[in-house]
Amino acid sequence: MSRPHDESEKERVWRVLSEAGLIDIPPDEFAERIKEAKRVVMGRLSELLEATTEIHQECESAAYSLATLKKLEGTVSRSGRRSSE
Repeated sequence: MSRPHDESEKERVWRVLSEAGLIDIPPDEFAERIKEAKRVVMGRLSELLEATTEIHQECESAAYSLATLKKLEGTVSRSGRRSSE
């Protein structure tokens, strides 16, 4: 029986993506899901920036998430262009 510390990097990435619900998305819906996630993160980031309390860590996390989503969106976009050529 495999233990969590014994799983390969590929298995760990697959597990994380599966838990995040990113594995079962049909390829033609993936770009729209990324856009929706970006809208949610940008909305929350806007709320955080308007707040007067100290919430630096959550704001930083939201900004990091947005940057990651933008990179993922670019990767999906480039992948879609290659497959249609």
